[in-house]
Amino acid sequence: MLIRGAAGMAAALALPHAARATGGIVPGDDDNGQPGASPPPISIRPLPGDTIRVLLLRARPSIELAALGGFAVYDGAGSTTPIFRAGPGQSRTFDASALARSSGGAIVEASGDAPLRVGGRPYRGRLLLFPDEGGLTVVNQLPIDLYVLGVLGREISPKWPAAVLQAHAIISRSYALGRRKDAAHAFDVYATTADQVYGGVNAESASGNDAVYQTHNQVLWYGNGLAAAFFSSCCGGHTESAGALWGEEIPYLGGVADPYCAGSPHYRWRSYVSEESLRERLGPAIASIGEISTLVPLDLDNSGRAKRIAVQGQGGQRDIEAKAFRNHLGTSVVRSTLIHRMQIAGSPDRLQPDPAFDDPSPAPPPAPPKNGPLAMIEGAGWGHGVGLCQWGARGMALRGGTAAQILSFYFPGTTVAAL
Repeated sequence: MLIRGAAGMAAALALPHAARATGGIVPGDDDNGQPGASPPPISIRPLPGDTIRVLLLRARPSIELAALGGFAVYDGAGSTTPIFRAGPGQSRTFDASALARSSGGAIVEASGDAPLRVGGRPYRGRLLLFPDEGGLTVVNQLPIDLYVLGVLGREISPKWPAAVLQAHAIISRSYALGRRKDAAHAFDVYATTADQVYGGVNAESASGNDAVYQTHNQVLWYGNGLAAAFFSSCCGGHTESAGALWGEEIPYLGGVADPYCAGSPHYRWRSYVSEESLRERLGPAIASIGEISTLVPLDLDNSGRAKRIAVQGQGGQRDIEAKAFRNHLGTSVVRSTLIHRMQIAGSPDRLQPDPAFDDPSPAPPPAPPKNGPLAMIEGAGWGHGVGLCQWGARGMALRGGTAAQILSFYFPGTTVAAL
């Protein structure tokens, strides 16, 4: 019933092809609002309207389009006469030359309720096509709730408690509405971790759809606008503050002690990396210090996260920003900057793991490589840690917490309100 309901919502909120597309990709579409890039506003008034534009593909040589009920392609300037039609089930491949007659890109709409397919993947709403760097860029434009349907299944397990899914639907909706841009931009959000992961129809589930319907039109509010609704996988026991990450305090993102995420497999972690690989990944920044002998987390903030990593060798010491250190080594190796301790040894048997750090994480630590020298890094949590902790929200829900209680805990001082 819920899947049929999603199709019904798509039909009820169909987008008229007469609405104008934007003119194309502009430099301002580059993302500047991710954690660590620049501080978000404390609150933001959303732009009018209820649709979101999601970047699916960029500068592709060609794309394949299809729809079960067929589809039509319109000039993006607003013409009501299609420049191309495809029959039910027919697939067509387009390249940039297909838009030669289109002054403002092109708009693709399904002829029935069935979703459009891009390279075989189904998406609700319509598609905006732009020539870009000799290829085609594809943007999915659809009502905000249909977008959130395709986010939940990629950002959180549909098997988790309903309260978690509802809380996540509210913050995903709030985040997206706060990221909307004006018509000078070709799209609002990326379909990747640069914003929220979006998978279209393939990401939908009955439980996720129900969470979106149960929270329809609800957003996280602070003051006169939307709150900055960030989230990460696991905070490791304490969420990060906006002040520590961005250098600018946000009242409801001050960081909270979180006892609820201890059931996460990422609550505690241990990683290994060879000293040679460490030097290669850190690159020129530490080239002059020779063989690395010591790694030390420095300038711990109130949550315990490091701001800098001291890399020491025979030729001296170099300090690297902790976020940069994590990115260089890989976010699956250094899962967060909440680092417990770091060791370097000539062989695996000389490393001294902290037995207490394995408990209470249910994930067994990996075995170290057989050869050295190598580094061992022990830490907690996965992600930047700001805002909602997904595993912590799950823990709260398993103890009977509601969606409203979860959001109040992670975003104190905010309210859930109808947009």
